[in-house]
Amino acid sequence: MKLDETDAVQAVVRNTQIVVGALAAGVIVFCILVTTVLSDGRRPAAAPGPDILGMPLLTALAVINGVVLAVASLVVPKIVVDGGLRAVAKGPSLDDMKLTESGQRQVYPASDVGRLLPLFQTQLIIASALNEGAAFFGALAYMLEGRAAALAVAGAMVALLLSRFPTLDRVQGWLDVQLDRLASLRRDEFSAGS
Repeated sequence: MKLDETDAVQAVVRNTQIVVGALAAGVIVFCILVTTVLSDGRRPAAAPGPDILGMPLLTALAVINGVVLAVASLVVPKIVVDGGLRAVAKGPSLDDMKLTESGQRQVYPASDVGRLLPLFQTQLIIASALNEGAAFFGALAYMLEGRAAALAVAGAMVALLLSRFPTLDRVQGWLDVQLDRLASLRRDEFSAGS
């Protein structure tokens, strides 16, 4: 990897660490407030309503929402990456040259790494936001109904969110995998065009 690419990767790692850390911190602080402020027994009585899966409505919805969004946080980023890789593969390769207005040839300015880094950020933010949303809903259901299952959903979603915490090694590993996939897509496209 070139020096400027290494700097770009480090910048993306720093930025995404801030984003994931902030998303997790917001939920954790909310959970602390919910469990401490309402721990003195002043919790509102659960609204009468149907029980689903043996739980009050909001708690059951938090559990279902947690499962659905956990799965979505694993599937949706893969779909985003696949679409992004196809777009990058169809775009100009590093060997493609462009004519400038002065008639000189210029190499396409963004390397494959430079084109993949925004894709990494996008898929990470989408997955993290899905986890954060489910965690907040679980914490809110706990605040309103006081069921441990709702708080467990919030904890599981925060754990899943924190498991995505980007490090330099993780991002470089992700880039290596995607660069291999990109090369394969380009080979397939070349073979299909021949």
